[in-house]
Amino acid sequence: MILIDIETGSAAPDSGIFQVAALVVEDGVIIDKHYFFEIEDETMTAFGFGAGYVKISDHIKMKQTFRELLEDYPYPVVSFNAALDRATLLHDGWLDEGRECFSAQAAIKHTHPHLFSYTLSYLSHYFKVGLPVDHKAYLNSLLLLEVISGASPLEWNPIHLAKAERDRRIFQGKSIVFTGASAQPRVRMSKAARSCGATVSNTITSKTDFLIVGKRPGSKLERARNLGVPIISDEWFLETLSTEPAKESSPYKKLNDVTGKTVYLAPMPSAYKSKVKTILNTMDVSWVRDSEDLKPEVVILRDGSRSMEGLEMTLSLSELNRMLLEN
Repeated sequence: MILIDIETGSAAPDSGIFQVAALVVEDGVIIDKHYFFEIEDETMTAFGFGAGYVKISDHIKMKQTFRELLEDYPYPVVSFNAALDRATLLHDGWLDEGRECFSAQAAIKHTHPHLFSYTLSYLSHYFKVGLPVDHKAYLNSLLLLEVISGASPLEWNPIHLAKAERDRRIFQGKSIVFTGASAQPRVRMSKAARSCGATVSNTITSKTDFLIVGKRPGSKLERARNLGVPIISDEWFLETLSTEPAKESSPYKKLNDVTGKTVYLAPMPSAYKSKVKTILNTMDVSWVRDSEDLKPEVVILRDGSRSMEGLEMTLSLSELNRMLLEN
């Protein structure tokens, strides 16, 4: 595979390319590599989204070298978020339409459908890679290679190539409306929806089954809310076309070391809190609101947080996730 990582100005495909890293990998070994970038202000490079770097979208020599690399190695292109990366590279002429692209994130999600999160940072902790997520594309490409090695995805599907027999079951007979900017052109997304048996409309009505929302949605979003139309992200739509649905049955096992204990859940995003509480409530835990007033027996922290000393058990989210899934 040709494993790539790019740094862009934003999540929009037309926001410009500031870094491109490409690793040619055979049997898990890097046999060739290129890193395209030009620094403008070193002090700004830690802020991401192209800060401190020169925009290289139209850099003729870099683009030509990248395209020559693709010609030399007729391997599929793999990136973490292939939908966005592919759309950006196509927009700026670094990639041809016919080149197969695969999403590492989607492949990992298919093989490991019960992780708490699928960000690159979380996956690096879960698979014990130990490398930090950085704003340098080359370092992130090395990190992703290690994550892929640890995750060992079982199935890779080219992005936006649907399995018709599955997708007809999901979208057959449904009315879909799109709003906002997405990683893929609206024409392509509409065509994919129709190929799966859906009807695509420009108007929200009470009979609309899904409003698929991208960046900067328009007035359709408010109308959908008023009518009670289900609202889903364009990322969900694209992932549904490229991956199998996650299994419904949960494999989380009961943890004897946690069951019946007092647990303190350290500050973290609400999505994590909700997931952890739903799982551990089945183990009759008692929740402690303040770790100072009542000493908990178990503390659960977000990965990267400072550990709390003198407690019976302190677990990061990824450690808890692994324990719940261990055979």
